[in-house]
Amino acid sequence: MSAPTLKKKELERLLNSIPTHPSPKVELEQYSTPSTAAATMLWMAEFHYHDISGKRVVDLGCGTGRLGLGAALLGAEYVVMLDIDEEPLRTAKIYSQRLMLGHVVDLVVCTVERLPMREGEVFHTALQNPPFGVHRRGIDIVFVKAAHRVARVIYTMHKTSTEEYVRRVIQELGRRPLVLFRERFCIPYMFSFHKKRKHCFLVSVLRAS
Repeated sequence: MSAPTLKKKELERLLNSIPTHPSPKVELEQYSTPSTAAATMLWMAEFHYHDISGKRVVDLGCGTGRLGLGAALLGAEYVVMLDIDEEPLRTAKIYSQRLMLGHVVDLVVCTVERLPMREGEVFHTALQNPPFGVHRRGIDIVFVKAAHRVARVIYTMHKTSTEEYVRRVIQELGRRPLVLFRERFCIPYMFSFHKKRKHCFLVSVLRAS
């Protein structure tokens, strides 16, 4: 299925078919990217800015792969998907094969602080929904700086309450931040300390160029 024939609703449906993390770890803040937000981010990256089709793309902290596999569905030339946790990568591998994307996608277990990139290797586009920094303060900025090192353009998702700070960090890196959209993000009851059936807040999706 090529990017020109893939409708946004179909992209969202395909991303929604990719399961969430089978056993998320609270310390890693492994909350899956909602398929609606993932589809909108990818759609804007491709059809507003031409940052996906035919491009080399890296997905940092990919989880089960909704962003990286979505980029492959939209015609990325090559997608590297990296995560610290091998378990969701196994799911991403299964779905890369089901969606017939295995020839486009490579999956790597690593930390975002030590990305296994060759000297001078640069991707055109980085995609990420990093941890929000609730359990490990500052990890969201670690992801932003990692993406800055390896990609020309960055698409990144953050709590709207931290938007101004993230914008300032991006500017200090010499890039231009642009808020593409804000969306309500709901986390279901997942861990014993959760007190509500779901917790909702606003998330901002930014492009840094």
